[in-house]
Amino acid sequence: MAHTREILSLQFGTYANYVGAHFWNQQEANFCYGAGDGDDQVAEEHLLHNDILYREGLNSHNRTTYTPRLVSVDLAGTLAHLPLGGELYGNFVQRDEDLLPFGTGEDLKKTLQRAEESGVSSTNQLELQEEPATQLSEYQRDLMKNSVAPDKDYQLAETVASWPDFLYARYHPRSLNVLPGLVRSTVHQTISTYSAGAALWEEATFNEELTDRIRLYIEECDGLQGFHMLFDIDDGFGGLAGKCLEHLNDEYGRASFVVPLHYPRTTSYPQADSRLSHCIRVANTIMSYHNLSEQATMFTPLSTLETIWRNTDLKSRSLSGLQWQADNLYQTSGVLAAFLDTATLGYRLRNTPESLMRFCEGVTPSGRKMTAAGLALPLGVGEGQDLIEFLDQSGDHALLTQLSPGCEPGTSYVVQSVTARGIPLERLKRPREKAGDQMRMAAYGCDSVSQMLQLYYQCCYHGSVTNAASTPLPLKSQLPFPYEIFGASMNSSGFRLPGEAEREPGLRVDSAPAMAAVQNSTQLGEHFDNLHSQTHRIQLAKLLAYNNSSLERDEYETALDQLLEFRDLYADSQYL
Repeated sequence: MAHTREILSLQFGTYANYVGAHFWNQQEANFCYGAGDGDDQVAEEHLLHNDILYREGLNSHNRTTYTPRLVSVDLAGTLAHLPLGGELYGNFVQRDEDLLPFGTGEDLKKTLQRAEESGVSSTNQLELQEEPATQLSEYQRDLMKNSVAPDKDYQLAETVASWPDFLYARYHPRSLNVLPGLVRSTVHQTISTYSAGAALWEEATFNEELTDRIRLYIEECDGLQGFHMLFDIDDGFGGLAGKCLEHLNDEYGRASFVVPLHYPRTTSYPQADSRLSHCIRVANTIMSYHNLSEQATMFTPLSTLETIWRNTDLKSRSLSGLQWQADNLYQTSGVLAAFLDTATLGYRLRNTPESLMRFCEGVTPSGRKMTAAGLALPLGVGEGQDLIEFLDQSGDHALLTQLSPGCEPGTSYVVQSVTARGIPLERLKRPREKAGDQMRMAAYGCDSVSQMLQLYYQCCYHGSVTNAASTPLPLKSQLPFPYEIFGASMNSSGFRLPGEAEREPGLRVDSAPAMAAVQNSTQLGEHFDNLHSQTHRIQLAKLLAYNNSSLERDEYETALDQLLEFRDLYADSQYL
């Protein structure tokens, strides 16, 4: 390839950083360094091209580093043990000698001096404040000692207090950004409204630093193809992400795959009762959708919840073979990260002709920029079963579970990109001498997993267009992935055990086949109808006055009107 075709990733908000932590952990789990590392039997074209998402550099000791090309924004109090910028945690310095090598006394003075010399802050601006000691999670403590026990139960689902507690990947000092003066609350959303988040972008010092970090990453690229952006849509991070997306379009004009993330539980806001909280949540979604309909190349809402705008009766999705705590941020973010990692594989493999722009354009006909997410994890193929038999026996049973709340694309006139992983070629079909009844199936003529999936959807989805890709690399589910969500009916490789058999106690699922799809159809218009039906419950006067949100009536009404126009693109007459 002439260029690496780099992608810059951006994460705005606490839940976005939960999902991002799992996503980057998954990338590290799939690194292939050469023959003998476990993936030497996989063909070159099926391996990941890690340079698309990662950058190589040198640290202060002149050692080569390999870190995500990432800009992350979160609240103070979320970074736990992670030092901001390598040494500084905003204006706080980590002072626990047992945890980080900053020391006290002379070491602190040197830290302050280096900060001033590097231009982080002048002598008059920099203030040293003592932060309460941060407790390392047991997993992180073992990780720092290089003594993580793969079979040890770290109980991460019960003990994780923030995403750094389970982060295996290591970020570049340029990656981490903390919003000044805003501290995470365990009770409510710190930045309540879209408008409040958008206003943060206008803060000169923060804006300059963040845009400089973005620029420095992009200047390192040989052939930037675009951006991945994750953000929390239920609160003000939507406004901050929206303004950043406008900046990226104005300055760089590349493709953007944007993923608005809904928390897996009811969100609350300071000094807001349940009804006003509902108003804020709906208004935040409307404002973000309006921005995305104009600025994003494609956006795909993600949540483990079936519906999102009601204050009560929040029901979690369920995937066959998985069980998770419905409101657990660590577990639910792991599921969403599995979708993201799998769905984007098609344009991240080595030697692939696919690109981020082609991926987005292929599933957004007629300007329908909002798409839906589907996931099968584990895929459900039986132990010793071939893919051809699994697809034949699935009948009318849907292979995928929707992870876009309130979206059901249906099975007719669907445009979709489908990616399967973890099915080796020898599990596609039996050789001719052992094929038996498989020989009579039309799918027996397929020579790859992607071809077979293409044929399957051609037969099952009327009038639909499917682009299928595949890799034999499975989803890695070892620590720190929430392996405990896998049911006992799966073997350690993620294949379904026969009958009522159960996996041996104490044996974990180390990897699993999976399939993810990004889908579009006229039926997604119902998602906008459901959102619009909630607007009659909005107390606009209270919303405009809420907490000096700076939301203008004309701004809100314009966004709502234009969102209705965007919904018209999903009418039947607009198909292709």
